[in-house]
Amino acid sequence: ITVYIPIINKNLENATDVKCTLLYPAAPDDSVFPFTDTANIVAGAHQKWNATDEKLESWNGGSLAISERAYFKMTATLLSTLTAGDYYLPFVISYKDGGSELTDTVRVHIYVRDKASSGSSSGGSGYKSKPKVILEAYTFSEDAIYAGDTVTLRLVIANTSTREAITNLTIDYANDAGVILPAPGGSSSVFIGTIEKDAAYMLSIRLQIAPDADAKSQLLTLKLAYEGTKNRSAFEETASVSIPVQQKARVRINDPVVYDDPWIGSNVSVGVTLYNLGKSTLYNCMVDVVGDGLTLEESYFGGNVAAGGTMRADLNVIPTVGGQLDAKVRVTYEDVNGNATEELLPMNMFVNEDSFGEIASPGNGGMEMPGDKPANANIGWVFWTLGGLAAVSGIVFLSVRAKKKRERALEEE
Repeated sequence: ITVYIPIINKNLENATDVKCTLLYPAAPDDSVFPFTDTANIVAGAHQKWNATDEKLESWNGGSLAISERAYFKMTATLLSTLTAGDYYLPFVISYKDGGSELTDTVRVHIYVRDKASSGSSSGGSGYKSKPKVILEAYTFSEDAIYAGDTVTLRLVIANTSTREAITNLTIDYANDAGVILPAPGGSSSVFIGTIEKDAAYMLSIRLQIAPDADAKSQLLTLKLAYEGTKNRSAFEETASVSIPVQQKARVRINDPVVYDDPWIGSNVSVGVTLYNLGKSTLYNCMVDVVGDGLTLEESYFGGNVAAGGTMRADLNVIPTVGGQLDAKVRVTYEDVNGNATEELLPMNMFVNEDSFGEIASPGNGGMEMPGDKPANANIGWVFWTLGGLAAVSGIVFLSVRAKKKRERALEEE
């Protein structure tokens, strides 16, 4: 097989004496190193892209100016016992920057396919073969693809003909919705050239996903135009790639609001509002409370919240201890693939305790004191005082509750 190693000078004024070396494993291992005869494998300088004339030209590795691109070329023989699949080849790129010697390591991905069985066909003198070029396989470098991302699409293009090589192969790709575009600096057309009979060519394409792309499988259509090497007839095939685009969840959750004056054993109403600022639906939204010193009557299930939607959760919390209570409101939701996200929001309140002191008994415990008033006079005074205090407390308590209810009504509006 032939492997091309692409490089680019990103920030040096001029890199000189540029070389490429394939790294070998410490011990033979065909699961990671697929070649035979390692002593004769050489990755030599091949071609450089001339941006002015827009063409490839011969290159010996002597120098590479800033922003220039070049290619090394390596030809090697695969092991006959090799298993089909993906292999990653490590190359060391060495170069000089003035008096400094520098190195970088790059990995080149190759895909090894099963050898197709040779076939034969008989035909008259008027028989003309049609080499069939197909998209044999494709993969993405990224595990998840989100709108706004730049991703790498790897393609394996195979010439299935056992009779004829193809040449002048060009691939054009497009997305009807206009949300899958070439990455900055890329092109929607790729020229490959020649693929020998019963051989394959692997290439990588950088794609830019538009930020407003819908969260669904976006279809990328490929048009493969080529010629046969025997009769020079032009052919065209089409293929498609499904790109599973997701939208990242963008959520805003307000701090929990405690609407009631907390007392031990009494219901306290707590409100939480969630805003879905993203472009995709949030699924299975749940709200509950975690922490010590309280119980929750029932968790809140908000179901699905559409893009741009709002969820308002009302919780009934019952404090079980007095004093300062520090707990958390837990909000969970899922994306379209079932991946769950959990957010914890602080919920703080001071819980009042019921503390009724002993009511003084009439009299003075049997001890006679000068000027003691009659017992019934003491009782009347005590209960009159307690009644007055209860009335004042009730007014304050009702005022606090009325204020909280007004705040809650205004917030819901």
